[in-house]
Amino acid sequence: MFDATEDESAIDRTKAGLLDITAEMVGPTDGLEGSDLSPTPAGFTYFGQFVFHDIVFSQIFGLPKPTGKTHHLTNASSQGLDLSGLYGRGPVVDAHLYDVPDGADLSACRFPIGLPCMKDSMLPVDRKSVQGRDLPRIDMSGKFISVEGRRSPYRPLVADPRNDDNLVLSQLLCTLMGIHNRIVDLLLGSGTDPAEAYKGARVYLTSVYRTVIINDYLRKVLAPEIWDHFFASDDFLGAGVSALETFNALPLEFTFGASRFAHAMVRQFYVVNDRSVEEPANLRKMLSFSSLRPGGEIPIPENWIVDWSRFASTDTPSKAQSARRIGPFLSKELTIAGLSAELNGTVRPVAFMDCWRCYDLGLPSGQDVAGAVKTALGDSIDVPVLTGNGMLPTAACAKRYVYNAGRLRAALQRHPEFLSQTPLSYYIIQEASVLGSDGSHLGPVGSYVVAATIASALFKAADTDITSRRLIPDVEPKTLAGLLDLNDTAKVSDEVLGGLIGSQGFQ
Repeated sequence: MFDATEDESAIDRTKAGLLDITAEMVGPTDGLEGSDLSPTPAGFTYFGQFVFHDIVFSQIFGLPKPTGKTHHLTNASSQGLDLSGLYGRGPVVDAHLYDVPDGADLSACRFPIGLPCMKDSMLPVDRKSVQGRDLPRIDMSGKFISVEGRRSPYRPLVADPRNDDNLVLSQLLCTLMGIHNRIVDLLLGSGTDPAEAYKGARVYLTSVYRTVIINDYLRKVLAPEIWDHFFASDDFLGAGVSALETFNALPLEFTFGASRFAHAMVRQFYVVNDRSVEEPANLRKMLSFSSLRPGGEIPIPENWIVDWSRFASTDTPSKAQSARRIGPFLSKELTIAGLSAELNGTVRPVAFMDCWRCYDLGLPSGQDVAGAVKTALGDSIDVPVLTGNGMLPTAACAKRYVYNAGRLRAALQRHPEFLSQTPLSYYIIQEASVLGSDGSHLGPVGSYVVAATIASALFKAADTDITSRRLIPDVEPKTLAGLLDLNDTAKVSDEVLGGLIGSQGFQ
């Protein structure tokens, strides 16, 4: 915390300083400038959010302890990269999440999927092919939502309700549901019984999911040398893996530190599909399509269904828009709007809470973590420890955000404590700006914490056998775009999908 004065306590002075600094972290208001954007497609922002939800479901309780520790963190997630955000605990324990196939065998093996809001439709749960789908949503009595629109409190019928946080995330979950159902239907059509069809679809889809995380997502967001350190081998078992242990408790340095870098990638405006090219959707509108928010616009209207070629695409030329560069200049909504809150209910912007939680939960400073990572890596990879002027906006940022960078620099210089003992979440995004190719990816410290946590989560998954020849089967596809294409029969035919499943031994 900042030092207390005669007039202010350490807590009050720290909060005041953070409010002063984070209010100046706002980037351009339209978010459409080419220089403001990274090489990473925008879909990876939300795929990363889904992955982090798979690893951690933190619960913070204000429980004073004699030791002076204020909060305890427990994790309601399995902590393994096992697609728990889709499958929950499976159809035996979480039977309410599943549907049964047609026929005499009533083994639950599919997901009910909703329809978007459109004319002349009845209930959202059916099996007819409709362009665009929504999550299944039910009212408090368990009845499915009418597609005519919201009339009373509803909730998504999903394993992890956080994955209904925004339009892109809920559409990602809905797409994964559709892919699972498509695989199950193919296997049922070939004579496989429902229970085995469920298992086969889950094993194949989970293997593809893990491959995409390491081969595509982490390749884009990690420093290349750190990716190599952990994953550079045919089976993703790099040299750094041998020094890891599985975590009994998820590191706070990841949960409330390094993982927050994804907020810097969030755009202020998005082209959702061809209908919104002329008038992109702002972030506040994207957040409104959720059962979790008061007055949320659900079910999702037909004209808001996400076109994945706008978020991740292998097409040339690609229509996919880019995520923002990782750095200390965030979308306006995250620096101004009250989208988060303290334990006492005080509504705060996301940028403030990302920093405040580092102090409130007693995380080590960015500089201390950098020193620890430097020690862990030894002489194999250079890890500069940023402090003082190294924590000020870079020359590239000053050129890109002429007005905003000057104001942030002035705010930072008003609080020198922040520059030498920097909250970890801020250090990570500043490091990316300085050492991550101008925010194209994370720097070494952020990369190390993210990579070590995800690698450990992979080994912690219940179905992982680290004595096997390969930790992850050699599956196709290996990219996010390829994964999303599995839900599109025009891009991946039933014959091709059946071949992908069959050739990998997942019958």
